[in-house]
Amino acid sequence: MTIVASNSLTISNVNDGTITHVAYAYSADGTDGFTTVYPILNLLDGTSSTLKTVSAKGWGTPSLATNTVNFEKGKVYTYSAWVQDCDVDSRAILYLYDSANVSYNNAGNTIKAGTSGFSTITFTVSIDVARYKASIGFVANQSNLHNLSYSKLKLEPGSTATPWMPSASEVTTADWPSYIGQYTDFTQADSTNPSDYTWSLMRGNDGFGIKATVITYAISTSGTTAPSSGWTSSVPSLVKGQYLWTKTVWTYTDNSFETGYSVTYISKDGNNGNDGIAGKDGVGIKTTTIAYAGSTSGTTAPTSGWTSTVPTVAAGSYLWTKTVWAYTDNTSETGYSVAKMGNNGATGPQGPQGNTGPQGPTGPAGSNGDPGKIVSDEEPTTKFKGLTWKYIGITAVDASDGTNIQPNTEYYWNGKNWVINLIKAQNIDVDTLSAITAILGDMLGGSLTISKSGTQGIAVKDGVVKSWDISKMIDPNYPDGYSYTSMGVALNSGGLTIYSAGYGITLDKGGVIDPKYKVASLQAIASNGRNSIGTGLVLNATNSNFPFTINGNIDVIGGIRQTSKTTSVTIGAGLILSLERRGETVIAILLGTINSSLTSGQQFGVGKIPLGYRPNTTANIPAHMTSSYNGAHIDAGIDGVCTWWGPSTNTGYPRGSQMWFTNDSLLN
Repeated sequence: MTIVASNSLTISNVNDGTITHVAYAYSADGTDGFTTVYPILNLLDGTSSTLKTVSAKGWGTPSLATNTVNFEKGKVYTYSAWVQDCDVDSRAILYLYDSANVSYNNAGNTIKAGTSGFSTITFTVSIDVARYKASIGFVANQSNLHNLSYSKLKLEPGSTATPWMPSASEVTTADWPSYIGQYTDFTQADSTNPSDYTWSLMRGNDGFGIKATVITYAISTSGTTAPSSGWTSSVPSLVKGQYLWTKTVWTYTDNSFETGYSVTYISKDGNNGNDGIAGKDGVGIKTTTIAYAGSTSGTTAPTSGWTSTVPTVAAGSYLWTKTVWAYTDNTSETGYSVAKMGNNGATGPQGPQGNTGPQGPTGPAGSNGDPGKIVSDEEPTTKFKGLTWKYIGITAVDASDGTNIQPNTEYYWNGKNWVINLIKAQNIDVDTLSAITAILGDMLGGSLTISKSGTQGIAVKDGVVKSWDISKMIDPNYPDGYSYTSMGVALNSGGLTIYSAGYGITLDKGGVIDPKYKVASLQAIASNGRNSIGTGLVLNATNSNFPFTINGNIDVIGGIRQTSKTTSVTIGAGLILSLERRGETVIAILLGTINSSLTSGQQFGVGKIPLGYRPNTTANIPAHMTSSYNGAHIDAGIDGVCTWWGPSTNTGYPRGSQMWFTNDSLLN
């Protein structure tokens, strides 16, 4: 069977193992805008297929789109842009920000410097998006301005980047592909050569739907030229060797119409051969069934929802018509046509008011009802005893009776004045109690948690008070110029513990209050008869290089005692250094007896001053002897190596001491 289409879209599905390939274009030969993927509307306003040039530095351009986009959490989106003429590596990047202004970056593939191409990223939204920034970004932070050109900026739902399109508020009929191309073979892959496809006009004018469908039949001796007369609403008598034509006429709501044809050959008896078998009769149309369905797609026929009557189709959606031809040999074939329903026009002006109708009879008197409640930002003009008024204004006002009316507060009219509507109760048992302001006496409870946001709050439970928040610091390494880190403290009878999640880490619901994020603790020490250290405070830090900075003056009453740590080292030639460290100060005492030869500039080779005691600059240790050699000294280097400076000798009892500062960590 052959399907012939005239100014309409008709698809015939035949179960013969072939694969139908479909493509779209803007020209009748398929070369203009050829694509095998039907485009989806852009979610960004103000984009263009025309190349634009911008200058930027830092991490890239500001947002290139400003319209509101309602991102759905858990939904997949694709962001793409054409990028060229940039002298540094760049890429498309979409920043998503939550309500705490924390950014989640979605970066596309890199377009290397001096090249051009599409940068595309497909991502799933994992947060509640408060705002976004659609940008062309640099792979590295740039301190100088760089020019780049871009076009075809597009954000769309789904995981496939389809050809660029304007947004729903900007699109016109001319923006959609006008032609559809098809061919069939036994290969799964679609050809990218437009000449492999047979092209036909796909789209009519916007705003028209199908009003009626008429099917007629005619017999003809030609299988290629449709009959010009003889069409009837019922299938005529079949003539072997001729052709049965079926004509379908679709009439649209603007009174225009389109026509489609299908043709079937009625086979005649074969010639008698010597040993041949007589051929079977040709097949004819036994029944024709027409069904209708609505769809949001204008290219893919619906798989369900077909009815025998024309359904109501929403403006902007598509009405599909399906024709099924059943043949006398119990086979069948199917054809489709589709039309887009026009969008609703603007609301017309209001018509003139009609005449007032006659007054109806007086109804029966009703029973006394509840006095009722008025919710408004203005005082009711009609007042009666028992009337309740909830004032929803944002500032306090004085009522006509002189009562000062407070915002978001209920009052009732007692016949003379407005009186605040109080609720009194001895006990209230609720699961959740909300209040703007509460004046409380004694309160008993298992715990108390006050959350300002997911990342900020305070909690009291089991004798421990916990508080957490986000620390915001100026940081040029982040796109918005700030870094965010979770901080927290916990207070109990044992002291105060400080927590930090680390550089750039933010945690929800007090997650930073965890031993693994502990920074330091301040504990109170009290004499309890079992120790002799007395009463005081102890600051314990998890990092031995914990910085403790005090801005301002400190008055000390009493002494400051520092922990002392001692060691000794034999440096060589029988000489020993006794070392004591207090804070960042080291005291060195020279001991021993020279038992081998020493010459000026000679390094001691037996031992070095150990780490934790080495000077932060070369220190001179005097070497006094009771003999005539009184001008010697020993240099202590920052690497711990000691050097003799003085007269050559192989005997003596040098003595001396020196004090220096060290930058070494104090080892355990």
